[in-house]
Amino acid sequence: AENNYYIDGVSVRGQASRMTAGTINIATAGAYVSTGLTATFDSSTAQGMTLGTTDLFALKNTSGATKLLRFYASLDATAGNNHVLGIKLAKNGTPIDETECRAYSASGNAIAKLATNWMISMAANDEVSVRIANISDTTTINFQRGRIVAAEVRS
Repeated sequence: AENNYYIDGVSVRGQASRMTAGTINIATAGAYVSTGLTATFDSSTAQGMTLGTTDLFALKNTSGATKLLRFYASLDATAGNNHVLGIKLAKNGTPIDETECRAYSASGNAIAKLATNWMISMAANDEVSVRIANISDTTTINFQRGRIVAAEVRS
């Protein structure tokens, strides 16, 4: 059969990244919080999405329609020796537990590589953001680099 998946137009998509370091203060061990950092939106590849407006490390559906999107996000971060760090995606500020991944931050400030992906249905103006946690304690997280990418799932 012929592939007609994209016959009705261009798919919704967007991506944003931050490649400069930042500090994320942690008030509660295990609590997933916004990075509080501003990502740079890649307008050259975007269609129907913008940088988040509630969270500046997020993607917002501006297509005007409900869309199913596959999200990928990753962060490189450290909190010193023997700290478990975590990543989750959040929709309109509500963390999505199924997206949680964890990694160790080790001695010598070895960087934890955190990554997640998930399919999320987004209504018009919904936002999906990257959240981070220090599972171990309230030690500050040193953000190194990160990104969030979304592409429409078509059927």
